Amino acid sequence: MLRQRIVTAAILGVVVIGSILFDDTGLLALLFALALAFAARELVALILPGKPAVAIVIALAFALLFWWSAERIDQQLVYWQSLAGASAWILIMFALPLYRHHGNWPLLPRVILLGVGLDLLWICVHGLLYLQRQFDPGQWILLYLLTLVWVADIGAYFSGRRFGKTRLAPAISPGKTREGVAGGLLANLCWMLIVYFLVDGWQIDLPLFVAIGIATVAISVVGDLSISVLKREAGVKDSGRLLPGHGGMLDRIDSIIAAAPVFVSGLFLAGVT
Repeated sequence: MLRQRIVTAAILGVVVIGSILFDDTGLLALLFALALAFAARELVALILPGKPAVAIVIALAFALLFWWSAERIDQQLVYWQSLAGASAWILIMFALPLYRHHGNWPLLPRVILLGVGLDLLWICVHGLLYLQRQFDPGQWILLYLLTLVWVADIGAYFSGRRFGKTRLAPAISPGKTREGVAGGLLANLCWMLIVYFLVDGWQIDLPLFVAIGIATVAISVVGDLSISVLKREAGVKDSGRLLPGHGGMLDRIDSIIAAAPVFVSGLFLAGVT
């Protein structure tokens, strides 16, 4: 299982990193549109199970709408979208400790939840594409954001296995521990310092650079736990079967959905536009 997971991750890494470094906005927009389609289909399937036709229609419409809007991304729109997304994730962070397994949410809350979930997916992909387009070293800033999430996952995995004792959110994901999260943050702090001195922090002061990174990593955990709630309510282990060893698209991007708007908002608030 671990070998399969590593192989899949390596292939995904080559595709994603290669597309970003190739620095072709159209190619990257297509990649994000495909990811958005798969993620939206899985989200609908988790929240409104038993409606595959609805899931496919929503996923295709959502991806096509993003593809159409990709050439029309406006800085002010991304700014307000990212702030709204960051605010939503902060609210979700405070709501998660209140979660108790229900197993049969009424239709109206499910529809509202689906709308919020699709909005947060939309905000994420728009923010990612904006990072690549807006900045002179945009592909490197986008890669830095992705590596923050990847380093956090790797650090949390190994520190959790070695030192994990205290469960982070036992009602949601019994496997995640506070020690694992701490290990992920510590690994990322080292990574942030390395990147800062390599690129001179992209003209951001060191304390602010680190603060943006820590906030991004911390909220990424909320994204992970939020998808875990949906899977727990749906009674499934993975959001899908698209990626061998990883599950579905949502299983792979759950952290970045939350991290992106916080990171983009941090850059805006730091005056990097």
